[in-house]
Formats: sequence, C-alpha cells, structure tokens
Amino acid sequence: MSNRSIQNEAANKVASNNPETFSTIQLIVGGVGLLAFITVLVLGINAIGVERLQQAIQDAGVFAPLVYIAIKALTNVFAPLTSGPIQVVAGTLFDSLWLGVLYTLIGEVLGGSIAFWIARRFGQPVIRRFVGEKGLVQISQIYEKQLGGWISLAVARVFLFGIWDFISYAAGLARIVKFRTYLLISIILGALPTFFFVWIGTVAMDDMRSLYIIYGLVALVVLAPIAGRGQIERFLEWSRTR
Repeated sequence: MSNRSIQNEAANKVASNNPETFSTIQLIVGGVGLLAFITVLVLGINAIGVERLQQAIQDAGVFAPLVYIAIKALTNVFAPLTSGPIQVVAGTLFDSLWLGVLYTLIGEVLGGSIAFWIARRFGQPVIRRFVGEKGLVQISQIYEKQLGGWISLAVARVFLFGIWDFISYAAGLARIVKFRTYLLISIILGALPTFFFVWIGTVAMDDMRSLYIIYGLVALVVLAPIAGRGQIERFLEWSRTR
C-alpha cells in the first residue's frame, strides 16, 4: 500500500463523523507496506551501487532534477497515479539531503498548485477527468466537511500530506483562501513532512543498521493519526468557525 493509501484513510476519518470510515487495521497495514517498500528500495539501491546511481544522475545533468520534479508534480495532478514515497531516495540519488528536499518540495508545490487552479478555473467536471469518480467523491468530502479556512488547510498540510493532491483540488473548489495563502502554506508547512521522508531515506542509505530507528519513526507517523484523531477532528471543526 502506498503512502497515499495510508493518508487516504486518515482523511476519510477527518472528513466524516462516522467512525466506520476510519480503519485502524488499514492504517497499520499501510504502515507495514511503507516499511517494506523502504527496506526493498534500500536493499535494491545498495545492490546496484549508490555510487553508480549517483554517477548516472550527475551524467544526466540538469535533466535529472527536472525529470524527478516532473514526476512528483504529475502524481499530484493525476491523482490516481502514485510515485510511491520515492522521496526517501531523493537525498541519496542527488548526493545531498537538502537538494533531495528541495526537488521533492518543488514537485509537490508545483503539482498541488496546478491542481488548485484546475479546480478553481474549471470545477468538478474537469477535476473528474484527472482524479476519477472515486477521487472526486473524496475531494467533495474534504471540501464540504474538512476545509474551513487557512488554519484547517495548514493542519491538513502537515497531518494529511499523503493526500495533498486531493486537498489542493478541494482548496481550489472551496475558495476558502487566496492562492498566495495556499502557496505559502504549501511551501512552509510542506517542508516538514518532506524533510522527514527524505531524511529517513538518506539515513537508511548511509547505515543499514539505522533501519530499526526508521521503523520506529514510521510507526510513530502511522500511529499518531490513530491516537490523536479525536483532537484533530475537534480542532478542524473549531477552525471552520474562524
């Protein structure tokens, strides 16, 4: 299960007061899937050779970061697509934690901004072409029950980072904030989860023994929405009145 699948379940709970929409089991299964993905990715890259991959990136020159950014952006516009948490290898591939964070964040912000303007200019009929019928239903739930202003958008950027594509479409539909506000939230608060995932991947590549620490951190990220879902819901409900 991809990172988006984990966050989809969290979003569904926030978007509805029906406890059945929040599946603890699916969140845990998704977390295990994410850990397995990271482990396989780390082992695979180490088998190929980090230096060889980094040299290929260097040989590609400016095209390597442009391709990476384009992939991240497109998976935010075409919501059924998923690149998986490829950001966990960005720091290693570009031989720099900060470049990995920068390129990932640019891709996410660019793709989210495109989604925002598609929703604002063209509305649901065009959104349906990019996300499908099920995606549109999720976006409508976020639009109607979750987003109430810049505060709720900021909370969603941090805690529901895996569905920022859907949230971006919903923000464009809801007209709750101006684009410049959306952009600032997307960049500033989006840097937090982006840094986290790029960092844990970089640490794992540097020292395989650190995978145990990473397992704990990812488990914390998965379990936090379960433990704090009531508080998150109440805070979002409060923010809608502000």
